[in-house]
Amino acid sequence: AVFVGIPAAYIRNLEMEHLTEKQKLEFDRKKYVRKLFWHQLEYMAFAIAIGAVSVVSLLSDILIVDFEKSLVKIPDLVISGVDIIMGKAELGSVGERTIAFIVFALFFLTAGALLLCVVSFISRSSKFNSFATGSVIISSAACLLVGLFSLYYNVVQELNADIIDRLMGEYSILVEEYLEYEVQSNAMIYCYVLIGVACVLIARRPFTKASETQRQITRYDDAILAPSANIQISSASLSGSKVTELGDELDQEIDNVPSPDGASAGIGDPCPAFSQIDKRLPYYKEMLEEKRRQLMDDPTLPALVEYIVQYARDSRHHLYYTQESIATFLAGLGATRLTILQGMSGTGKTSLPKIVAEALMSVCDIVEVESSWRDKNELLGYYNEFSKVYTPRKFTQALYRASLNSDTITFIVLDEMNLSRIEYYFSDFLSLMENEPDKRKIQLLNVPLYKNHNGVMSQYRALVGGHTLNIPQNVWFIGTANRDESTYDISDKVYDRAHTMNFDKRAQKPAFYGEPIPARYLPASELIRLFDEAKAKAKIDIDNYSVIKKAEALLEPYNISFGNRIAMQIESFVSIYAACFSPTDQIINDAIDIIMLSKVVKKLELKSVDDKESMAAEFDKIGLERCSRFIVSLKGD
Repeated sequence: AVFVGIPAAYIRNLEMEHLTEKQKLEFDRKKYVRKLFWHQLEYMAFAIAIGAVSVVSLLSDILIVDFEKSLVKIPDLVISGVDIIMGKAELGSVGERTIAFIVFALFFLTAGALLLCVVSFISRSSKFNSFATGSVIISSAACLLVGLFSLYYNVVQELNADIIDRLMGEYSILVEEYLEYEVQSNAMIYCYVLIGVACVLIARRPFTKASETQRQITRYDDAILAPSANIQISSASLSGSKVTELGDELDQEIDNVPSPDGASAGIGDPCPAFSQIDKRLPYYKEMLEEKRRQLMDDPTLPALVEYIVQYARDSRHHLYYTQESIATFLAGLGATRLTILQGMSGTGKTSLPKIVAEALMSVCDIVEVESSWRDKNELLGYYNEFSKVYTPRKFTQALYRASLNSDTITFIVLDEMNLSRIEYYFSDFLSLMENEPDKRKIQLLNVPLYKNHNGVMSQYRALVGGHTLNIPQNVWFIGTANRDESTYDISDKVYDRAHTMNFDKRAQKPAFYGEPIPARYLPASELIRLFDEAKAKAKIDIDNYSVIKKAEALLEPYNISFGNRIAMQIESFVSIYAACFSPTDQIINDAIDIIMLSKVVKKLELKSVDDKESMAAEFDKIGLERCSRFIVSLKGD
């Protein structure tokens, strides 16, 4: 990846798409094992440095008493650690022998602790952190004790000199004529070195980093060994997006919850899948910190469009999207929470949200729709009345993770969403989109779910009341739809609530491309702010645009019109699309052309148009060229 210039994170995403959930966990666990190795290596280096300073201080000249003046020549007294260890010291007094024992004991304690630290690192022992910490403490204590010992003799020298000088002064005898000596020590130098190394150690905190990484590996081990098969972890969320900014209310589990009514009160963990996601909360927070280091600087909608186009073009797959296509996609996100990408296979429908999520270090969860889906339980999950266990589906787990990653843009892609009738399984979410953002909630089941640990009840972090899940503002639903004999037609109810993009041509390859560019993190709140600013600045009112009124008049004979919901979507779309470029009259007209075709004129497919050429010419006159071309392409029947 380094040689060809492809981002390693992008390669990793592609690899993980083909792995099972357990393999993904094992894949990520290996990354933390490597990180643990480097943290422990750094910690061992500090332990060796501190141990070496301590050993050298113990082997140095611990005490040097230099007799400068005396009536009788007295040789200097030197207590050397090397002589003590080698057995060459002349130990006459009890005090000297006591000092020798202390030095001897400290030397072997320090050397032994350091050796144990190195051996535990080489053997990859799980107790390495404890051994390294013990070695640092013992080595530091030994060095400081020797230094304090020499400092003590200096203090005693000054006290003795003062006392003797005062007593002898009464007899008019000068102390200097009898004895003058000076106490020195090399041990204090090593104490100062030790203090410097210790300050760097505290600043670097390899012991804390190693402990946190070890705990993360333990969490992965628990997840890998968990008997539940319901662990669902998005590869996109792990690679570029693991992570979240949470309020303090999610940092603590609520204990002593009153025993709820329902059979789940007696179950230890009625939803293991949610518990596994809750355990990953520290991991999400860590990844959020990593992403914020790559935050997009001063984002604007024009810069965002240009960046995504370039990122897709220079990516490994060299995806080609025009600025108009990306602006249309972003404007649709700002107009409604549901986007439908429809067209034949191979036109780049699924690739669009995936590459946008990758470029913005966001989450893109793919949920495969099945033709057998007949109700919302197929999408959300099932509660087993017999076992009292709730099994959330992939879609619900993606929503749950998004609630714990409220700072990260999340695309939940319903792949081939019209394999089953959308109203069968998605009707609740179609209704929720009509509510205010803070009132979008989905009740998963009627029985409240609480974990029971030794009689103490605690709730799942993202559930309200044990059964309700908020639909956070960082979530957008994106559906891909094929139009063939194996799929159902999409009803007006769905189209009216969604923004639709049509992919009628095979995805092109760019004529040229450069080196891959790094992904940049854009928080969900920042994207929403850009949308709100665009809508507030433009203040588009469709009643002031004659082109829309003329288009309505042309469609009136076919009983095609639109209500307030679509009117608000048109206004939002046009405002955001225009803000993606320099908002000229031509850009605004292009935006109206795109959204009118998507939301209104497309309904002519179900009508019989007698004179297509004449009607197309009228649309061409008012500047809606896309609508005109579409009318010409309508089938005669």
